[in-house]
Amino acid sequence: MDNKTFTTRLAKRLNREPSEVGTLIEGICTLFKEVGNDLDSVAIPGFGTFKSLKKDEEIVVDEATGKRTLLPPSITMEFQPSIVLRKKLVK
Repeated sequence: MDNKTFTTRLAKRLNREPSEVGTLIEGICTLFKEVGNDLDSVAIPGFGTFKSLKKDEEIVVDEATGKRTLLPPSITMEFQPSIVLRKKLVK
């Protein structure tokens, strides 16, 4: 599912305009970025937890050419579904 389809479906379920829902989604994404940069977690009861993980910089060697490249540090978010969500998905 692409972003436009997701926004349209969510707008129909919420009885809102797609543009309004798009703005809300952008706001949530911005909030997740800010929380991620602070290396904090976001817990949504009944849904799950988004944990921020920091990966240190590393040197990668291209096996074909032998060229070494330095990859900068990065922050990713890992999702851990709650027990309630897992039970709903298994049914």
